Amino acid sequence: METKRELRLDRSLDSFREERDVREVTIRDLYICAGNRSYMVGSQNGGFPDFGHHVQDEMGGLWDHPIKLMDGFWLRIADREDTETEGGVWLDAADTFCNYPYYNEFVYRLEKWGLEVVRHQFCPDDTEGFVVTYRLRDKSGEGRRLAVEFNGRSDLSPVWFSEHAGIEDGQDEGSIDWESHTFRGRDDRNPWFVIFGSDQPFADAHIGQDPEGPRATAGLGVSAGLTYEVEIPAGEQAVIRFFIAGSYRSEEEASQTFDRLKREHAELLEAKRARYESLLNKTVLTLPDDRLRYIFDWVKFHNDWLVREVPEIGRGFGAGHPEYPWWFGCDNSYALLGLLPVGQHRLALETSDLIRSVSERANGNGRIIHELSTCDVVANPGNTQETPHYIQSVWELFSWTGDRAFLERAYPTVKKGLSWLLEEMDPDGDLLPEGYGIIEIEGLNVELIDTAVYTWSALQCGARMAELFGEMELASRYSETALRLGDKINRDLWIDSEGLYADAMAPVGKVLERMPLYIARARADGAESAARQMEEMQAVMGGMDPDQERPWLFKNWVINTPMEVGLAPRDQAVRALDRMGTEEFTGPCGTYLSGMYRTNMMTISTGVQAVAEAKYDRMDESLRFIRLIASTFNLRLPGSISEMSPDYGCFVQAWTNYGMAWPLMRFMFGIQPESHLNKLTLRPRLPSEWKEASVERVELGSGARSNELDLGIELGSEQDAYRIKLANEGWNIVLDVPNASGAEIRLDGARIQPEAVGPDGSAVIRIERAASHEILVMRG
Repeated sequence: METKRELRLDRSLDSFREERDVREVTIRDLYICAGNRSYMVGSQNGGFPDFGHHVQDEMGGLWDHPIKLMDGFWLRIADREDTETEGGVWLDAADTFCNYPYYNEFVYRLEKWGLEVVRHQFCPDDTEGFVVTYRLRDKSGEGRRLAVEFNGRSDLSPVWFSEHAGIEDGQDEGSIDWESHTFRGRDDRNPWFVIFGSDQPFADAHIGQDPEGPRATAGLGVSAGLTYEVEIPAGEQAVIRFFIAGSYRSEEEASQTFDRLKREHAELLEAKRARYESLLNKTVLTLPDDRLRYIFDWVKFHNDWLVREVPEIGRGFGAGHPEYPWWFGCDNSYALLGLLPVGQHRLALETSDLIRSVSERANGNGRIIHELSTCDVVANPGNTQETPHYIQSVWELFSWTGDRAFLERAYPTVKKGLSWLLEEMDPDGDLLPEGYGIIEIEGLNVELIDTAVYTWSALQCGARMAELFGEMELASRYSETALRLGDKINRDLWIDSEGLYADAMAPVGKVLERMPLYIARARADGAESAARQMEEMQAVMGGMDPDQERPWLFKNWVINTPMEVGLAPRDQAVRALDRMGTEEFTGPCGTYLSGMYRTNMMTISTGVQAVAEAKYDRMDESLRFIRLIASTFNLRLPGSISEMSPDYGCFVQAWTNYGMAWPLMRFMFGIQPESHLNKLTLRPRLPSEWKEASVERVELGSGARSNELDLGIELGSEQDAYRIKLANEGWNIVLDVPNASGAEIRLDGARIQPEAVGPDGSAVIRIERAASHEILVMRG
């Protein structure tokens, strides 16, 4: 272990490069040039198509939330010696797109002139700006004198839902500053500004209201062309660099950012590289599956692509690019768990605090919001499921970080949220809250399985919090309610004839009145099989008492949630998971959103299936679903995994990390910290094909309670070895190992007796004030 660790101290980003021939791409082939303050979305062929439905046709371009700065930019090159190509040529479409964790490159080949142009771009950290560098390389052996025009189109406009904050987009106005050699654009109704220019003085410049460049774009922007004289010695290259800076507050801020980009661009690029290497060097895996390890590391980078910071509102984890770059309650209740095992504790806590504080401001009753736009407007006050789901995530965040101040901030909302669920949202008092869940199907706002299951989990977490804060009576009440709710779910929502949990509990009449809508929607989506199944359900309902409340099976993926959280008794769980793993519910790239429709698959439905399998020690099955998610890597954006499997929806999505990191780290490596107690439970259970695996630099705790774990596992027919190292002493470890029945167990060479032996042959040992240890389970 020590040798391996030394070798990895300087893990490099050099091997993380994915490229694609982009001469034949579509509008769906997009990329992200990511930054926490600004980011660029465009086509992988280097262009900037109009697309998007939240802000119609405006979700691409350069963003500086809560505003957009530019639709895009283009380069035109004219060879002074070529009189045949009047006006030069636009770099309209690249030949190759190369995606790196923290920057992008486009390669253009101008065969006629023997010229290759490489466009390199990045968004610096904590900066409202963008840097793009063009390297013009002579391949002909002849010197070149070129006129290079950089044409940019502003589009200073607001983010989605801004109209609800009284914000109206104005017409952009532009001017050329001949002293600073920049274009300066402003919105005529708002204090929004954009500035662009080069590190060289231009030879000429012009402005036009009509779109210029090879493609027109939507919006109220203005175009500006800046022309430069560039000489390339024979066989060499010339470099010209451009900077774009913006501000939604003042022109002075935009000017300061522009000057800083010109002055410090090299240092900013190096700082971003160093920070990405630090992300790479947390939670360092060694697996028998090199491809899976490589994709796991890319998912760490995806996490950073989605950080959205607006200082006036906060910093948090956005949901997905390009359509959902703002903040969500439901998405983050999954995604924040995926951040914990890879060392992104701060981002997880900040995001949770942001969601909670805005929910308190918007609702004030413990209800957790669904969606917050970066203009600080809540678009949906929250589906019922999001409140218990959030409470569950709070306890996981606290367990991993040990941050008591965080829990103290969250606890009042937790108590109000549980009251809201079990009082206002449970008018019939049957412990099953009503309202929309994760599956936002029109009219399906009844008592849903995911809301019920997460409420059970939230009550358990609430009981632990109440006990921690000395509210023992409340803790007892939460625990007792959780017990009753769990029994009800396993009794009333379990359909034994199907071997599955139901989607919902509702009166016959309420479901019957919705069936025509569901059937019509299925037919409109071309899902004839689903329509027929629901027609059969509808026919049976006609002879039922409309007031009879009963469970309903629509076969949506959320029927996996009782297994995801470990509520289902094992015999029921195994029956359900076995069926969920068949072709009825599992497609070629993951778990169907609906076993009736059997069309769309999504990384979150597949991720929940992977977690559910792992919860019951079905690690081979869990690995199968992790690999299904990983199989979609590179299919749309090189270096990324799409939200909808295999290759559509958002081209990068936050909650994908839940299905990749959580089952692997929480269950296969079995890492379960209780950082507030300086306690770490390790319960490793590897898939049968993995005989060796290790993970290093897993961050645990925070502040004075911070620690770092290395765990190595080697499994053999006669002996299993577990090597554990904690960076800081003072923590206690509880190690639960499998296949130990009748074995001799040695801790650092000394034979020991296990603290407990399970009926499944597992053995539990305790290590007080753990440091560096080797545990052998010897069966020879």
